[in-house]
Amino acid sequence: MATGDIKNNLKILSSEIRSVKTPPNIVNLDGMLTGDVDSYLPVYDYVFQWYSSKIASEILQKDLKLPPYDHDKAKYIETMYRVLREIFQWRPPLSSAQFLSAGFAEKKIIMCADIIKLVKEYNAALHKGATHIAPAKPKVPKPSPKPAQTRPPHLRQMSENNRDKTPTTVAPTSSKAALSGKIDALLLHLTEVQNSVKALKEQMLLVMNQTESMLDKVLPVVTEIVDELNRREEREREKAAIQLQDNGSPQGDSPETATLQKDETQIKEPEQATKQELLLEY
Repeated sequence: MATGDIKNNLKILSSEIRSVKTPPNIVNLDGMLTGDVDSYLPVYDYVFQWYSSKIASEILQKDLKLPPYDHDKAKYIETMYRVLREIFQWRPPLSSAQFLSAGFAEKKIIMCADIIKLVKEYNAALHKGATHIAPAKPKVPKPSPKPAQTRPPHLRQMSENNRDKTPTTVAPTSSKAALSGKIDALLLHLTEVQNSVKALKEQMLLVMNQTESMLDKVLPVVTEIVDELNRREEREREKAAIQLQDNGSPQGDSPETATLQKDETQIKEPEQATKQELLLEY
């Protein structure tokens, strides 16, 4: 892909993304057009870990497991570059620092399209190499006829007499061929079983990798929910404790009630003094 026509290169990248059946909800062509790093990481994660079980299994076997891209972008890109160099024997045209920067939009588009093509070709080669070719059945050599020998008449007569008395033994050529065919069929069946076991092992490794990736994404959310529930429970406890304190304290002890009682006492004392003076006058 040549540089200088970024929109045409984006169309080529879009076609490559569709060719590997990438989920549409993780594709952001507008972000790719501006060189946004976050727009590429979900596509790369799908291509390397979900597109081909054989490629994902090989990445795990070589201890190059890709970490969650939303936790540490720099570590993810560093591991992805190792996968490209060690497994695909391909060196990216951009350094990790250049890829993580805001520029190089067109080069990022071209690099992503090249990586998808590379993954498709590698996956096709893996499937082609795994095709089993049944071994050809070995040919059973036919015994060459012995040249006829001229015997004297008396020896020939004795040989004919002995042949009449001794039962003829025929070499079991047909049974040998049948046994050889059974052996070949058994070997073919064992090879197919071995390939099935290997495929099952690769599938189990892929499932384990997918489960671990899902746990890495779900665990922070669950932790946050549990923390929020704990905070709400603590607030409810404090609120309940305050209500209990308010209900348990007597109302007469409040400052407002004490002030009212004091004012009433001050009003009643002069009234009582006036009544006593009137009584004394009479």
